[in-house]
Amino acid sequence: MSALKKLLIIVVVLVAIVAAIPLLFPYDRYKADIEQAVSARLDIPVSISDIAFSYDPKPQLALKQLTMGKQGEAEIAQIIVPITLRNLINLRTELTDVVLEQAQFKQDFALSLPGRLKPNPGGRDINFAKLKLKDLTIQLTQRKIGPLSGTLQLNQDGTFKLVTLTDADERATLTIKPEGDKFGLDFTANNWVAPGPYPDARFDQLILRGMADKDGILIDDVQALIFGSPAVGVAQLSWVEGWKLTGSLQTRSMQVEPLISLASATTRSTGRMAATADFEFSGDSYENLFAKRRVSVKFSVRDGNLHNFDLITPLKSQSPSVLQRGGQTRFDTLAGEYLLEDTQVSLRSLQLNSGKFSASGGLTISPERKLGGRINTRLSSGSIVVNAPLAIAGTLDAPELRSAGAYKPGSSENTTQIF
Repeated sequence: MSALKKLLIIVVVLVAIVAAIPLLFPYDRYKADIEQAVSARLDIPVSISDIAFSYDPKPQLALKQLTMGKQGEAEIAQIIVPITLRNLINLRTELTDVVLEQAQFKQDFALSLPGRLKPNPGGRDINFAKLKLKDLTIQLTQRKIGPLSGTLQLNQDGTFKLVTLTDADERATLTIKPEGDKFGLDFTANNWVAPGPYPDARFDQLILRGMADKDGILIDDVQALIFGSPAVGVAQLSWVEGWKLTGSLQTRSMQVEPLISLASATTRSTGRMAATADFEFSGDSYENLFAKRRVSVKFSVRDGNLHNFDLITPLKSQSPSVLQRGGQTRFDTLAGEYLLEDTQVSLRSLQLNSGKFSASGGLTISPERKLGGRINTRLSSGSIVVNAPLAIAGTLDAPELRSAGAYKPGSSENTTQIF
């Protein structure tokens, strides 16, 4: 046998031995030591079901089925430590690119993590330069947030350097950066539906920038693209005494049809709207943040049609009538105030103008979608003026206009002559 063959055989055998060492290494002997070290670092009991090594897709060590706390404050399907040259060199001091897969944290444990990750003074802690999160969920009292994925970059003293989180669809990204005793927030989303009571309100684009501290979040820059129109505003979320979300939004040229269709598919309006909205939502926890709500919108819509409300036909007759759903009313401008208080909706100070025709009044919409209110309509042509007060009844999907008959002040002549 040639010397070259002998050398190749020796090399192959050595490689095989080196490759087999991780598979034969008695990891279980060190499981208790690892549990103790992690428990001391996080100041909470920790148990590990198993420790394993694999080469697929790359050499890595996996800690499987971790449980933290006596009542399951946190559970992690597995923690993967890649066997890289950097991690081997810094094994006792700092690890990077460690992956937490399918972690489930309770709310209190998640909020306590910044303090738990700080090194113990005088201890021999292992620091983490970067932690990767894969399918993280945070359990609230009644709901879950997630699954989320992202990265946590930490400084050598264990404090957060940068946190990046994305949702499962990768439509929304949140970046958190410590700034003194506060955290800078930068949130971006595309084709995204915000959690809450309006699942059909989809943002084409949403950008939020602000600061967070222990008492809440101040968002001083809101930029949104919704229903084909840009909107800007500010918002504030606090959780000191219950949860409260307040703020305002402004838009100049929003298509109102998709907005109004959220409430009714049949009774709706077209046109472009300029509006200023002030909102306040509150509850005793995150889950019921929208339990109490107040939304006030001052709006002005131009060049549109009011569908399922025919306000002109009652002006054509002096006889009492009930006009049910159907028809439409064209307008140049429609202005007023929309007010939502919990489940009650009011439309106040309504002013509709369309050339010779105008209308004013207000109406309410009950939680059962029943309508109530009064609208005064007016049609003028030269010196001839016709009025018809209307009572609004029925439901939002099937409105009724009840007229006592049109009248022309100072005359009993038929009103239809001016049509």
